[in-house]
Amino acid sequence: MQTVDVRLPAEPGGPTPETHPELLALTAEALGLAPADLGCVAVRRRSLDVRRRREPAWVLRVDAFLAGETPPGDQLPPLVRPRHLAKKSNGLHPIIVGAGPAGLFALLAFADAGIACTLIDRGGPVETRNLAVRDLRVHGQLNPESNLCFGEGGAGTYSDGKLYTRSKHPRVREVYERLVALGAGRDILVQAHPHIGTNRLIKMLKVLREAMLEAGHTLHFGRRVDDLLIDTTTSPASVHGVILDDGSEVRGGPVILATGHSARDTYRMLAGHGVAMERKDFAVGARVEHPQALVDKVQLGHLAGDPVVGPAEYFVAQTVPGGRGVYSFCMCPGGFILPSPTTPGCLNVNGMSNSNRGSGYANAALVAQLKASEFYFAKPGDLDGDPEFGAHVAGGALLGVALQNRLEKACFVAGGQNYSAPAQYLGDFAQGRDTPELPAHYTYRPGLVPGRIDQLLPPRLVRDLQQGARQIDRLQFRGYLSREAVIVGVETTTSSPVRLIRGADRQSVSHAGLYPCAEGAGYAGGIVSSAIDGLEAAEAILAAAGVVSPVGASSAADARSLE
Repeated sequence: MQTVDVRLPAEPGGPTPETHPELLALTAEALGLAPADLGCVAVRRRSLDVRRRREPAWVLRVDAFLAGETPPGDQLPPLVRPRHLAKKSNGLHPIIVGAGPAGLFALLAFADAGIACTLIDRGGPVETRNLAVRDLRVHGQLNPESNLCFGEGGAGTYSDGKLYTRSKHPRVREVYERLVALGAGRDILVQAHPHIGTNRLIKMLKVLREAMLEAGHTLHFGRRVDDLLIDTTTSPASVHGVILDDGSEVRGGPVILATGHSARDTYRMLAGHGVAMERKDFAVGARVEHPQALVDKVQLGHLAGDPVVGPAEYFVAQTVPGGRGVYSFCMCPGGFILPSPTTPGCLNVNGMSNSNRGSGYANAALVAQLKASEFYFAKPGDLDGDPEFGAHVAGGALLGVALQNRLEKACFVAGGQNYSAPAQYLGDFAQGRDTPELPAHYTYRPGLVPGRIDQLLPPRLVRDLQQGARQIDRLQFRGYLSREAVIVGVETTTSSPVRLIRGADRQSVSHAGLYPCAEGAGYAGGIVSSAIDGLEAAEAILAAAGVVSPVGASSAADARSLE
């Protein structure tokens, strides 16, 4: 077997890359062989190159098998290995706080090793969580405990399962395979930008829940962790359990903290205990929506609307005078803009798509990077109105959280205080003009009202976003500032503005037995990297306890598929 890259022409109405009649011949040519020398080829990775729209091409990485060679079996590993009931071992009973990708993949790792643990999430299982999301979108009623960020599956459930990652980590393939075992389409194993869709993720989470209960884990939904059980007589202090919102205790450990980027009350609790943390850079902006047909025309040219190609994505980035980066983030073809607040009286937005990407609209955030040194926009009293947790707490580590809170409160007021969102035509935003009325059609619910996004964000940041939008329209995406584009505010949770400092053993440097993990701890961004961080946190705990995981890192063959 040999692996080679092959380019195939992409034409309207043409075949899928895997069934293209020239695939075998072009693979043989790339290898310097005759077509008769090959028995079969298998596509390992697929992407569409539209940088030259007149000559778009499929770019494939294929495994080529010589005539007479037997291709390896196409078997996926089982969802849970080694398929025996989890048990307590060596006094180890891990506690996982958060049921997002990191927490759930940590749960899988413990199930593989046969170790029982307890998972706790403040939000509901997906069935009841869906009702809370519906109430917010339809009736403007926020449940601060179960919403688009909190609950089974974490924020990734409603950011539609975009799996694209720039990481070359050898375990990316392992995460994809687990998701296929849960019910994702096998196509995610070969797509350059794999995507599942919120509607499919919801079904997959139910499958995972049943498997984890069968493996012997204890799952608590609708229970918020309000505090840690800490032994301060040790050096460093050590964590040996958690206290729930009703005052009850769950003792055990270690504790994996995988709460995601929006659990701001958790940050405040940790700061109160002196858990080591620091502020970190993050990006802020608003979400832009275009008709999908416009994006298809700009990105795909004559391939626009082709069912094999599907709805187009885009990624744009510009450096503006002064050096700040302005770029698109979390692009959702055929998607929806959603309200994603977790705190009453606050509003921020996000985007998602279903598996068919069929809404007719495309959205992506337009954001600018904020350095941690720039959080002077925030004031000590901005964090939930509590001056105790302002600039002076934890060396100013929570200033970014205070800034998020300040911007979201202003957005909530500008939208009418009912979770409608303020919006401008994107061209009006770029020029600093009023938008007197908005288009009749858009995806955001409960609804949009005319508002000045350019007056909600920090002025210095607005100037750079405006300049970036104008450069994007001129240099990368003609029509970006068309009258069909609206900008909906604000987007503040691109990543965590806080990093919980951990050592090489993945424990907090200030509190033994506490394992800060994934996006909420400042160490990941997105479903795949968070899942890997969860796996590796669990395996660090197992290694420290002398328990050997039967899985370990992916094989060299898996790693090769990601090169």
